[in-house]
Amino acid sequence: MTFFENQLKKGIFQICYCNNCNNTIWPPKEICHTCYKKTDWKKSKNLGKIIEFSKKESKYFGLIEIEEGIRVLGDISSTSMPKIDQLVRMSVIFDSKPHYSFIVENN
Repeated sequence: MTFFENQLKKGIFQICYCNNCNNTIWPPKEICHTCYKKTDWKKSKNLGKIIEFSKKESKYFGLIEIEEGIRVLGDISSTSMPKIDQLVRMSVIFDSKPHYSFIVENN
């Protein structure tokens, strides 16, 4: 299991980046695809914005952009219809694969 997966199991989303060429690496890798140096990690603030969303039955889901331009798909919890560019807070559960959930932040 990778460092990234181990951190997800703890509910921590880590952002992979290269100190040498200042690139964010997504999906995460141990070696930078640009300069081939070892990558490092920083903890995400778990904040993002809604890029796109849809609804199936009574549940919303969508594409969320968190910091460093990383985009992930997940469920969106909201008491009303979400809006594009609305701020959300991410949580993650890792069983055999990651499951991302987003709660709409009160503006």
